[in-house]
Amino acid sequence: MQTETKTTSTGSVQACQNCKQNFVIEPEDFAFYEKMKVPPPTWCPECRLKRRMVWRNERNLYRVKDAASGQEVFSGIQPQSGLTVYEHDYWWSDKWDPMDYGRDYDFSRPFFEQLKELAYETPWPARNIQNLVNSDYSNNAGDLKNCYLCFNSGEDEDSAYIADAYKTKNSFDVFVTDRVELSYESVLR
Repeated sequence: MQTETKTTSTGSVQACQNCKQNFVIEPEDFAFYEKMKVPPPTWCPECRLKRRMVWRNERNLYRVKDAASGQEVFSGIQPQSGLTVYEHDYWWSDKWDPMDYGRDYDFSRPFFEQLKELAYETPWPARNIQNLVNSDYSNNAGDLKNCYLCFNSGEDEDSAYIADAYKTKNSFDVFVTDRVELSYESVLR
């Protein structure tokens, strides 16, 4: 798909291929793209950011096979991703050697091509968790006790359906909270 480009004294105005909004590419940006030997962007900065961040999963859990044991575990990584996933405790253990996946950088090949290959060959932890007690259905969380579906949270207790909470107790359906108790459907407290 071709995009329309207009050149001005301050830079080049480009229509984003994704959202169709205009954005400006400054003259010094073109010098950088030439130096890096990459073409100028066809997506606006906001759409590029969204595309870069789309891989981050903050609020979904999947059942995947642990590559080491073959058992089904909860993970923030989709089973069809093609990534090798280890259960959290095994991933942090000394039972496998991360150095087995080391390799020399090949200057004749594109960096991101090599990075993608490395990412798909190197094992990933099933979840990003620490010190969970009776809180298996949580991710990106630490120091939870008796919690269910809590994400991006820490030091929560007896709570469920929480995102971005810290030191929340006896609460349900809360989003972006800090030190709340006995709360229901709270946002930004």
